[in-house]
Amino acid sequence: MKKTLVSVIIPTYNRAGFLVEAIESVLNQTYSEIEIIVVDDGSNDDTEERIKPYRDKIEYIYIENGGPARARNIGMNMARGEFIAFLDSDDLYYQYKIEIQADFLDKHQDVAMVCSELSAFNDTGILNELHLKKYHRSAYLGSEATYENIYSKSFSITDAGVKLEKWNDKKIYVGNVFDRYYNELILSTNTVMFRKSLLDDLGGQHEPYWLFEDYEFVLKITKSYSVAFIDVPTYKLRYHDDQISTTRDKPNGAELLFKKYTNLIEIAEKHGLNDSHYYSRNKAAVDKKLGGLNKALAIALMKTGKNSKLARKHLKGCAQHNKPEYLLWLLTLTPLLMRKVSFKVSSMLEVFNLNFY
Repeated sequence: MKKTLVSVIIPTYNRAGFLVEAIESVLNQTYSEIEIIVVDDGSNDDTEERIKPYRDKIEYIYIENGGPARARNIGMNMARGEFIAFLDSDDLYYQYKIEIQADFLDKHQDVAMVCSELSAFNDTGILNELHLKKYHRSAYLGSEATYENIYSKSFSITDAGVKLEKWNDKKIYVGNVFDRYYNELILSTNTVMFRKSLLDDLGGQHEPYWLFEDYEFVLKITKSYSVAFIDVPTYKLRYHDDQISTTRDKPNGAELLFKKYTNLIEIAEKHGLNDSHYYSRNKAAVDKKLGGLNKALAIALMKTGKNSKLARKHLKGCAQHNKPEYLLWLLTLTPLLMRKVSFKVSSMLEVFNLNFY
């Protein structure tokens, strides 16, 4: 039986040192029906020179720098495949990634998207083979936070038609997970494969977002469709100093942190607060989400010593969502040194479960 064509979209920006390895990980797949679309988002390094040996094996397009969402949208518009997958240009696929996901989508027409576990690695090797639960560990706290409780159905890993002896005890889970995903990051957006036909209904990624554009896109899918999760790592996430999402020790770290939380608040409002039908049924969960995000952004602003007025605006947002933060409000009126001491003491108390916020 003819295999379904899968389009792999690789957006890249100044990742010449990693891109070739990413492309090779797709070319080395056990699945044959693949097209690779590299969207160069305005790189000014030697990306184009590095990939010359691969030009007969990939589709390559150079565009002016417009952010990862725009690059992926252009790639998706070019895609000829019935299924679409993403690969960041500094990451890698496991060899069986496309086969196991495409086979499952072929067999289960009621499933719109499939995600998976992933591994973390750096220059020294694999850091954590099963990374999702560790990275998003807060989403799996408590006896109810199991895959069996999150998803409504499960299948043996052999149902995907791929023999993975190392993982033969693992399962594939299927269900409607929007409520859970809205509140906790239980899925890795890197690992997705979805039906291209979804774009007709949902559109692409929100291009003004340069952070969490992938989360908002996957959230839209989970809101409307049933999705699958394969409890096997298919994707290798590379950790390095120049990651786009890293804020620590960067000159613009504070600005990136502000953008992160601003985008997350806007996404939470769009899909929760501003959806009157959903909000009326899930008010407590939405308020908790928005209260927590506004608090996190207020603290980030307070730690920089800048824009106390804006910090108070977001603390007001906490109160509007039934999460008043009186002590933090008072701290915005104090000198930066006193704030830093307060946060340091608070951090120490958290270790002993004595947090006074």
